[in-house]
Amino acid sequence: MYVGDMRDVDESNRKVNREIDSLRRERDSIQRLIDQAKLQDVSDSLKVIRDRMDAIEKILES
Repeated sequence: MYVGDMRDVDESNRKVNREIDSLRRERDSIQRLIDQAKLQDVSDSLKVIRDRMDAIEKILES
């Protein structure tokens, strides 16, 4: 194998590694968005429950 060929292989490997790193960052970013969406769903559910409990308390107070 010639020196030029080795440089081509090294450059190709670096390019593949950069692409893999980029995909990992995108995956992690997507996972964070999914986690945030799940937390928002939980927060929304808690608000609904809180509102229901407030309404029940008002009924019981009357």
